[in-house]
Amino acid sequence: MEFYVNPYDGVPVYLQIIQLVRNGVALGTLHPGDQLPTVRELAVKLAVNPNTVAKAYRDLEREGMVETVSGKGTFVREGRVGVETERLEHMVEMLVIEARNAGLTVDDLIERLEKHRQYSAKDHDQGGSS
Repeated sequence: MEFYVNPYDGVPVYLQIIQLVRNGVALGTLHPGDQLPTVRELAVKLAVNPNTVAKAYRDLEREGMVETVSGKGTFVREGRVGVETERLEHMVEMLVIEARNAGLTVDDLIERLEKHRQYSAKDHDQGGSS
């Protein structure tokens, strides 16, 4: 996975790194057991202070997304079902609230999710990514 940040984005770089890892896991470009670049490697690549990368990795470890193995590196964590389920449940609740505010029903959301699932399945069958 490639890491890119925009220092002019207005979002702190460490939060951008956290979001990149979260997105990588969500999109399947990062899998449980995958090793992340070392703090030093990523700091050099992104031209940021190593403390910025270390803070992102610490926050990701606190939320259960990654684990650091002394002397080996930082890895995407296995067995995160409980943590992810909680986060996804919150996201679903927020989606329902936002949909209702936009005048959509839960059935409208389900219909849209079904369309997304069909497109994702097609992309997966063709070897593409969604």
